[in-house]
Amino acid sequence: MKLIDGQALAEQITSELTKEIYSQHLKIGLAVILIGHNPASQLYTKLKKRACEQVGIDFHLYKLPANTNNEEVIETIGFLNKDPEINAILVQLPLSKHLDTEKIIKAINPHKDVDGFHPENIEKYLAGKTSLAPVMNQGIDALLKDTGEDLINKKICILTNSDELAEPLQQGFINRGLDAYHTHLDEAAWLSLVRQADVLIVAVGQPFLITDKHIKDGVIIIDIGTNRLADKVVVGDVDSESVKDKCAYLTPVPGGVGPMTIAMLLKNCVRLAKNK
Repeated sequence: MKLIDGQALAEQITSELTKEIYSQHLKIGLAVILIGHNPASQLYTKLKKRACEQVGIDFHLYKLPANTNNEEVIETIGFLNKDPEINAILVQLPLSKHLDTEKIIKAINPHKDVDGFHPENIEKYLAGKTSLAPVMNQGIDALLKDTGEDLINKKICILTNSDELAEPLQQGFINRGLDAYHTHLDEAAWLSLVRQADVLIVAVGQPFLITDKHIKDGVIIIDIGTNRLADKVVVGDVDSESVKDKCAYLTPVPGGVGPMTIAMLLKNCVRLAKNK
C-alpha cells in the first residue's frame, strides 16, 4: 500500500497561492459560518483559519448556536452577501437535521460561493462552463492524479450519506467518461457495490467502518472521514491497518483529503477575488 500524501500536495499549492496573493496585492475576505459544536466541523474551521492566515487571506468566523433556525442562518448569509469586504462565503457542513442545507446553500450569492455548492454553480460545473469546481471535487481529483493510475474502465464507488457531496462527485467523473456510482449505508446493496470498486471514496463519519473484508485487491481508497475518538485522536472511516495489505493506495487521516480540500478552498478564494 502507498499513502497518498495530501499534506505535501497541499503545501505545494498553498506556496504558489501565497506568491500569487502577495505579488498581485489581492485583498481577499473569507467568511465561515459555523453552527453548533460538531467536533469535526470545529477542527476543519480551525484548520481553514490557520491556512488563510498563512497565505494572506482575511478570515472571518461567524459562530451560531446549535439551536439556530433556518431564518437566522439565512439572515447572516444575507448580511455577508452585501459586505464588500467579503469575497467568499461558506457554511461549514454537515448541518444539524433541523436545518435545511439546500435552502441555506441556495441563499449564498453564487459569486461568493467558495465551496462551489450553490445550485447555479453546480449546474455550470457539470456543464463545463466554469473553472470554479466544488473544493472536494478538486481535492479528490488531485489526489487521484497523484497516484498516476489510469481510471478508464475502473469502477468508482462513492459511499456517503450526503447527496450534496455525492452527486457532484459522481457527475464530475461521469462527465470525464468514467464509471462512477454512489451508495448509502441504508441501502441493502451498499456492501456489494463497495466490494466491486476499483476506486472507493468513503465519507460516512463512522471510524474504522471499512476493513479488508469490504474491498477488492488493488483498490484505491480516498478516505474523507474525519472522526475524533474519545482520546481525541482523529481517524478516518477506513481501518488503515486492516486494509494496508490489500489496497494499492490510501489517503491517510489526517494528512490526506483534509489538507487538499483546504488548499482548493484557498484556490477558489483567489478565483472569486479575481472575478469580483
